[in-house]
Amino acid sequence: MAIQPVGQYVPPASAASSPTAVSRETRDAPAEQPVPPEAVAANPPTRDQLDRAMGEVRKALAPVARNLQFSIDDATGRSVVKVVDAVTNEVIRQMPSEELLAITRSMDKLSGLFVKQKA
Repeated sequence: MAIQPVGQYVPPASAASSPTAVSRETRDAPAEQPVPPEAVAANPPTRDQLDRAMGEVRKALAPVARNLQFSIDDATGRSVVKVVDAVTNEVIRQMPSEELLAITRSMDKLSGLFVKQKA
């Protein structure tokens, strides 16, 4: 048996060649086609689509990540992830931070002023 360096795992040859090594879902799943950035920019998702996607994320992560909360900031439309203490419901970490969301809101207001002045 060869000694493997720390941090690197190489499965035994018998496991890699086993027909059950790859799950049926992985093997039979169709390859997802990447969405080109220009298609996303041309057709941004609607609020309803974002809410549905956020609900799916919540449902998928509920069994393993009970301390995560997913939401969408109403003013900026950005997704927000919060790590919450399960006992006290105190927010431990938020991404993006509340400060960054406030800056984004301010910049959105300023860009609106620039457009008004230009028109």
